[in-house]
Amino acid sequence: MKVGYLGPEGTFSEEAAVRYFHGENIEAVPFRSIAELLEDTQAGVVERAIVPIENTIEGSIHLTVDTLADATDLFVEGELVLPVSQHLLALPGARIDMLREVWSIAPAIAQCRRFLRNLDVTVREYGSTAAAAKAVRDSGRSDVAAIASAFAAQRFGLVVLAAHIQDVRTNHTRFVVIRRGPEPSPRARKTMLLIVPCQEHTGVLANILHVFASLGLNLTWIVSRPTRERLGTYQFFLDVEAAVTDDAVKKALAILDILGHSVRVLGSYETREPLTPSDTDKP
Repeated sequence: MKVGYLGPEGTFSEEAAVRYFHGENIEAVPFRSIAELLEDTQAGVVERAIVPIENTIEGSIHLTVDTLADATDLFVEGELVLPVSQHLLALPGARIDMLREVWSIAPAIAQCRRFLRNLDVTVREYGSTAAAAKAVRDSGRSDVAAIASAFAAQRFGLVVLAAHIQDVRTNHTRFVVIRRGPEPSPRARKTMLLIVPCQEHTGVLANILHVFASLGLNLTWIVSRPTRERLGTYQFFLDVEAAVTDDAVKKALAILDILGHSVRVLGSYETREPLTPSDTDKP
């Protein structure tokens, strides 16, 4: 099975793919962008896509959300929440006191501002943490290091000079696994919905949320995005902590339909726990 992820090799997205599909026979295929990956999933070039949809610091990934809204034949079948921990990586034999430059993508550099403040080094930006790690490997230099993941260190044969150097230690990224066709997972524990209100009026979102609250359904994610039809009109993405086959979810969908709201099920899916590095084979 071909599984597409946001490349290049060594990214957190590849790590998410390796951990989610651990033990399965897959061919992991890197893509240059989320848009290209999801387009090729629709076209059948890959059978699954794993993409980031939410991050502790950055919030929801709008490109993923908007593409799901536009693609009526894409369906979420699983999720994995991956801890995002940044490390200082270098070639074997390098030491922190030898460093003159640190390389990484801009957001990772920003996430490690406190650590970098104490180093007398020049910071250089790359397109991704993985690209920076690969560049350090290819450079052959002991005076440069990359900010990247432990997964990237394993991928490119680097050592960790300093671990968990990010300012926020609780940073996580939620990834969703996407396929073509509305086929709920038999192990589904969550349902993702797209709701377009029948009309804009005071309290419309509160009324929608009341439907779920009255049925005892917990919502774990709520995002509003423009409908792109008229200024000031919004559609809502919700994650319900129950399968689409649950009676309470069926009742909620029926009530929302009676009220005239447009509701689309974007997925009914399982959650897999990320394995620790020792639990997985080398990528």
